[in-house]
Amino acid sequence: MSAFFRPQPRDSGSQEGGVLCLCLTEDTVEKDLSILEKYGAFADALELRVDCLAPAERGQAGALLRHTHLPVILAVRRTKDGGRFEGGEPERTALLDRLCAERFSFVDLEEDLAAPDLERAAQSKGCRIIRSLYDASGVPQDLAARLRRLARNPRELPKAAVYVAGTAELLSLLEVFSRTRGMEKILLGTGETGICTRILAYPLGSSLCYSTMTKSPDLPGHEDPRTLVELYRFRAIGENTAVFGVTGNPVSHSLSPLIHNRGFAALGIDGVYLPFPADDIGRMLQAARVLGVRGLSVTVPHKEAVLAFLSKTDALVKAVGACNTVLWDSCLEAWKGTNTDVEGFLAPLRGLYGGGILKGLRATVVGSGGAAKAVVYALAGQGADILVLGRTPDRARALAQTAKGRWAILDDSAFSLMESYSDLIVQTTPIGMDPHPEMDPIPGYRFRGREIVYDLVYTTSMTRMLSRAREAGCRIIEGKQMLLAQAYPQFELFCGRTYPGLDA
Repeated sequence: MSAFFRPQPRDSGSQEGGVLCLCLTEDTVEKDLSILEKYGAFADALELRVDCLAPAERGQAGALLRHTHLPVILAVRRTKDGGRFEGGEPERTALLDRLCAERFSFVDLEEDLAAPDLERAAQSKGCRIIRSLYDASGVPQDLAARLRRLARNPRELPKAAVYVAGTAELLSLLEVFSRTRGMEKILLGTGETGICTRILAYPLGSSLCYSTMTKSPDLPGHEDPRTLVELYRFRAIGENTAVFGVTGNPVSHSLSPLIHNRGFAALGIDGVYLPFPADDIGRMLQAARVLGVRGLSVTVPHKEAVLAFLSKTDALVKAVGACNTVLWDSCLEAWKGTNTDVEGFLAPLRGLYGGGILKGLRATVVGSGGAAKAVVYALAGQGADILVLGRTPDRARALAQTAKGRWAILDDSAFSLMESYSDLIVQTTPIGMDPHPEMDPIPGYRFRGREIVYDLVYTTSMTRMLSRAREAGCRIIEGKQMLLAQAYPQFELFCGRTYPGLDA
């Protein structure tokens, strides 16, 4: 636990892991108090963002202290640091000086702020200084050195919050964590790619993890405290917690953390499953090693590209040409891969057919990526006659040839051809996912009511395509059914335990 933040023991016993700080960012003290009342039970400390308050409210910020026993950080963030205070420095330092007299536990002051009178006044009132730097443009090359120089005396706590623009910058930030190991500090990566540095704050060596209930442009990628505590089990994450996750681009929508973390909790497994957004799968696997990740679910668009970084794959991966599950092999000191998509795809289909899939099924597969490869392989193994529709001719042709099937470009001319391959229609592309859930991959195809329509998209309960199919009288299979069917064997591969009987 941080030497700076020592939260009081809770009903469940004393906390040994990370410290969770709830940022209060409303425009009135009353609204901040409402957030505190609802979600303060999840927090160990608070940060009051006075710059977010309306100007008329800022002078009354100290009133919040009478409503909490938690340590409170006072912050008046400048616009250049991602805050909302637009006044000059004399006005800001005067406000900070006035509020420090209210007995805040900490005050956040920037590395370039020269205000010795304010600093002496704060320290005389028992208000400790967090000396901070912010960079919304990326991870500075000299961040480790700057972090070491930040604190001006042993009573100050250095803090750096930097934007993680992509997987390469995540690696850079993890190197900073490594180079400052053992140093008392607050260090976090903002943005979606930096989420792992916040959830894993304690094992990485950061004194705080920040959270907020307000989706705000100056707090990109922050999770709310309930999600951190209940979904990611933040308080249970320790030095020896096994780390797993899902990697792809995007993955913020993924239901996989809910599935796997519920399984860990039900079985009492010391593990956590995170989203790892990745624009480069090779660098993501490097970052995963630094973080000690033991296994990853691999999703769009990396199911094929990941193969180049695996030292060992099983026969199924070789046959399919795509991988959705990678595991760290401590004996090989390398990543190995398998594929649970094939059986995950077939399981709901078998259920619809009552256990067996009809021979001679004529099926259309929409898409030609890694997910489509698993679907085509699975259907070909059941003796299906397959039509592949894709926007990239070479990929569609090559995939169809693996099943001795037909192929066509996915455009208006393909819809009449689909009618001869319409016993089953499988949609494998990201079309229909956020941020465009209203899109339909086959808008010109007219369902006749006899088709089975299967959409692998699971982010919405009913995609536009499935909705049209159901209205026409078709039997449908939603993507969540496949998600669960492929996740259960992944869970067993990750932790060696059968997934518990939960309604995920």
